[in-house]
Amino acid sequence: MLNLALEALNRLRYKLPPRPKQIQIEVTNRCNMDCHMCPREDLNIELEHMDWDKFTTVVGKLTERENITLTGWGEPFLHPRIFDMITFCKERGHRVMITSNGLFSKEGILEKVLDSGIDELTFSIDGVKDNGVIDGHTSNKVYDDIEKVAKLRKNGKPTIRLQATLHEGCEQDLYNVIRYGARIGCEAVNVGRIDRKYAPDLKRPGPIEEERIFHEADRIANECGIRLDWLQYSIGTGFIRFFYRLLRRKLHRSGKYCLKTFDYAYVSREGNITPCCLLPDVKMGSLLDEDLQTVWQGEQFNHFRENYRDTCGSCDLWVIDQVDHEQATSKNQIPSPVSS
Repeated sequence: MLNLALEALNRLRYKLPPRPKQIQIEVTNRCNMDCHMCPREDLNIELEHMDWDKFTTVVGKLTERENITLTGWGEPFLHPRIFDMITFCKERGHRVMITSNGLFSKEGILEKVLDSGIDELTFSIDGVKDNGVIDGHTSNKVYDDIEKVAKLRKNGKPTIRLQATLHEGCEQDLYNVIRYGARIGCEAVNVGRIDRKYAPDLKRPGPIEEERIFHEADRIANECGIRLDWLQYSIGTGFIRFFYRLLRRKLHRSGKYCLKTFDYAYVSREGNITPCCLLPDVKMGSLLDEDLQTVWQGEQFNHFRENYRDTCGSCDLWVIDQVDHEQATSKNQIPSPVSS
C-alpha cells in the first residue's frame, strides 16, 4: 500500500521514475485491418516487420526485469517470429504483454497464443453489438477469438484487457464493451481519447461530458466487477484511486506535462527510442548503441519532457485536462518534429 501511495504521489508531482514503467517495442507495422481512427498511413513509416537481430539486440540491452509490450502500428501476431520474440523475452525474466486486434488469421495461432507464456493480452475493440465487434473490427471472428482465449486460458494466464477509444455519440458502445468484457471474464477495460489530428471527422465529447461518461462507465464497471482504467481519471484501486481523484486537479500542472513521457519508452522497429508512438522521427537515442538508463534519464529526453508542446502542439491524449476544442481545431497542424 505504501509503495502504491508513493507511486501515485510521484505521478502527481511528475517525478521521473528511474526507469519506464513499460517498454513498448514496435515489432511490426503491418496489419490485417484498416481501422478508421488508425494513423498508420499518415505517419510516413515503413509498413514492415522488425528485424530479428535488432529485436534481440534491443531486448539484450534490458538488464533489469522489465514490462515489455510487443506492439506497433500493426498486428503483432503477423510477425513470422512473434512467438520466438515472446520466448526470448520470457527466458530473460521479462513480463510480456501484447496489444492485438484479435483477428487471428493464421491457422493454429490461437493455440500458440495460449501456450506462449505471455502475461497479458490486450484486444483493441470499440464496440460490441449483436455478438459482433464493430467500428473497424468488422469480423465476428474477432469476437470468437477473444472469447476462446478467455475461455481456454489456464490459471488465469494471460490476463485479458479490452481497449476502446471514446468519441462523440459512442458512449453506449463503451458501456457495452465494459459489460462484454465482464461477461467473458476479462480483467480490465482501458479507455483512451480519440486523436483529433488523425481522425478529424470523429468528434469527441467535451471535458464535462467526458467526465460524466467516465462516472457512468465507472459505475457500470463496478457493478459488473471489472476494472476500468482511464488515464485521465483513475489510477490503481481503492484508497489510492480515491486519493488520486481527490488531489489530481490541485497537484497536476494540467497540460504542462505529458504522462506518456514519464511512464513509457517506445522503441521503433529500427531500435530507436522515441517519446511516443506518434513521433517516429523524434529520436531520443538508440538501444542498438546505448543502454536504456542513459537514454531515459538523458538531457535530450528531459528537455523534450519539459518542452513537448513545441513538437506535439495541441495533442492531449496523455495529459489530464483536454485542450480547448477550438484551440485544437485552430492548431490542428502540429509542428514537424525535429530529429536529433
